[in-house]
Amino acid sequence: MFVTRRALVALFIIGFAFCLLVVLIVNPFDVPTNLGATNIFLSPSTADIISTDSETEAEDEVKKSKPEKKVIDLAISSPQPSTTLYPHGKKPPAQPKPAEPEVKHKIPDSFQHVKDTKDVLEFVHRQCKKYNRITAAPGEAKKPRMLLVPKDWREHMLVYASNPKTGSTSFKKWLHRIQGETIPFDEMHGVHGMKQYGQLSEVYDEVEQELGHEAQLSDAVKDLYKLVAIRNPLTRLMSGFRDKILRRTETGIKPPMFEFNPDLNANSTDAEKYAAFAEAVVTEKLSNLHFTEQWSKTKICDFPYDMIMQTETTNLQIKEVQEHTNTTQYEFPGSRSEQGQDSVATVHLAHEFYSKVSPEVMEKIYKYYRWDFILMGYTKLDNPNFPYLDFNQDIDKEFGYLLTEEDRNFGSDLALDDEESPTDDSP
Repeated sequence: MFVTRRALVALFIIGFAFCLLVVLIVNPFDVPTNLGATNIFLSPSTADIISTDSETEAEDEVKKSKPEKKVIDLAISSPQPSTTLYPHGKKPPAQPKPAEPEVKHKIPDSFQHVKDTKDVLEFVHRQCKKYNRITAAPGEAKKPRMLLVPKDWREHMLVYASNPKTGSTSFKKWLHRIQGETIPFDEMHGVHGMKQYGQLSEVYDEVEQELGHEAQLSDAVKDLYKLVAIRNPLTRLMSGFRDKILRRTETGIKPPMFEFNPDLNANSTDAEKYAAFAEAVVTEKLSNLHFTEQWSKTKICDFPYDMIMQTETTNLQIKEVQEHTNTTQYEFPGSRSEQGQDSVATVHLAHEFYSKVSPEVMEKIYKYYRWDFILMGYTKLDNPNFPYLDFNQDIDKEFGYLLTEEDRNFGSDLALDDEESPTDDSP
């Protein structure tokens, strides 16, 4: 009996050790801390229940004690350069962004299209000679429609040929600043009367005293820096429309425009109004000096300019003028859009406005302003360099077909030599 008990104890110990060994082999890391020897002697069902509850509680304790591991997407886990922010095509859920308006016709940056002053002068002279537009005798000059000199012209030796809708208001405000006006540019009004500036007759008198005989225009302006601004005819016509029609009428409509679109009303779009306006101008049903050709008013072929500035690049060219005229200390005013008076610059509305103009009327516009395009080198709407000068374009191909037989054989009758000089130049 004694032997039997010792044998039972030994068997019990061996059995207990065997159970522990099995548990360690099957689950070596998650051994329940509260596993007692008594569990082994319980019925299978009871042991399962107690073991399950104990393991669940143990797992909960482990989860509480260990930080939860996050799932890391290596493609977006750290800031990276924009070019490699989402490699391999992996991206996080994107938030919807408002659609940006499609830019169908982007206007090139002006700094890429500034022309050298000498190149412009040579191009214009070459075109004037080629197309027989020079009407002044050699060594003589013909007077542009309006020539202005500052009151203290001897100090600055500057003469400006005013050309409507090419920034002439800004130039005249600048002349006022040169003459000593100190009020802000936006408070300057009524700057278009010629009596506000120096008298060209004073220049003549002084030159005649030096010469000892009557001075010609070419003599009077010989030592002055002669400046004019020009502009693409398409945007210049638009500027005239925005200024003279949209801003100065209640409806944005002048009566002659109804002839070309009787359905126009105050609620019509600006582009629709402009189409009727442009047709009225080029058919000469609506006339104004602000809408007429530039080349004849400025005598571009018959006056010895030192600078033919482009309105499109004035802000980049004005420094050259200031350096030649001792006016670097006088700020030049910006355009209407730069001053905040217009929300959108005229040039950025060009494609919208001309989208309502029929192809037939577009041809009439090009023909009406043919000499501005041909002599100055401006571009059509479909030219990628629009609205700037383009001396590399084929002028004959682009505009030659618009010339009449009279244009080819003569043309001097278009110089308007007998045009009276104005007393003012309303904007």
